[in-house]
Amino acid sequence: MGNASKKRFLKWSNIIATLATTVLALTALITVYLTVSAWKAQQETERPYFILKESPKVNLGNELSFELKFTNVGMHPAVNLSSETIVFDDRLTGKPIHHDETAIVNEIPKDASSSLVMTIPSEGIYPKQLNINAHYVVVDLKYTDPILSKSYSQSIYMKWNGVKEEKMQPTVHVRVEEKGKILDYFQKNGIDLK
Repeated sequence: MGNASKKRFLKWSNIIATLATTVLALTALITVYLTVSAWKAQQETERPYFILKESPKVNLGNELSFELKFTNVGMHPAVNLSSETIVFDDRLTGKPIHHDETAIVNEIPKDASSSLVMTIPSEGIYPKQLNINAHYVVVDLKYTDPILSKSYSQSIYMKWNGVKEEKMQPTVHVRVEEKGKILDYFQKNGIDLK
């Protein structure tokens, strides 16, 4: 092998080694990117998340009261849970009969529940009527995941179907087509769920 051939061989060897190193470096970068993306996605799936495991309890004694029991089904705990609750006639007329904010100080771990009780005085709804119109109940939850240091918000839309001929009607989830009307009602009444 002559000197010129050796130089050509070394040149091609260096080019091939450089290309191989570049390919390995790009592969390592892609692997790191995919690993970080998967880790972030996994963290997001472990965030706290609240659901209503049971139907809200409605009590109609001297006052109307709703009890909603929220359960954290996420892997991470939730802290600084606050709620804004709005109750208003399903005909979407008049002001809300209930608009209140509450906060819970304690941490809510995985599978733990927390109750929210709303009491509407008889000035809002006179409880001794034979018939009471249906009402929307909107609960806006805000909370923080202390592990990810990230805040979340959830809005839950329900409809209590009132009282018909002295019989308590069920509470159901709001249909998709009703949500737009509710948001229009909020805008007309200056209600901003932050």
